[in-house]
Amino acid sequence: MVYRRRELWLLLFLAATLGIGLAVSQFRSGFPDLAERLENLDADAENAAPASPPIPARPPKISEAQTKLNGRLDLNRATADELRRLPGVGPTLADQIVQARERKGRFAAVEDLRTVPGMGAKKIERIHDLVTVEELTSSPK
Repeated sequence: MVYRRRELWLLLFLAATLGIGLAVSQFRSGFPDLAERLENLDADAENAAPASPPIPARPPKISEAQTKLNGRLDLNRATADELRRLPGVGPTLADQIVQARERKGRFAAVEDLRTVPGMGAKKIERIHDLVTVEELTSSPK
């Protein structure tokens, strides 16, 4: 059987398409993360499928205006989620503050945060006006 020039070009095109399809399939199975990034490279942010499970929303930061309205955050009563709202305090540092409070007892002053790993002088200065350490109120006997 003899093929005409047009038919040969068509067969060549089909063979090339099949070869490219197989190569892409092998690439996708060998490098799934890279393949997904390349597929979403030019997609709009709205239309792009999320590359990983959604990250839980971080609570909004506490502003100085909010502290004037709501008062300061008590370091001896605050939960880890409440501490995460402070500027420069992430989930790990918030957990460390809570653990330090549980291990060593109540904080006597805001400066006691220096004993918490990851809390430096600059970070304490940054949150100093947003937090407080309230004294225990003793019940009358």
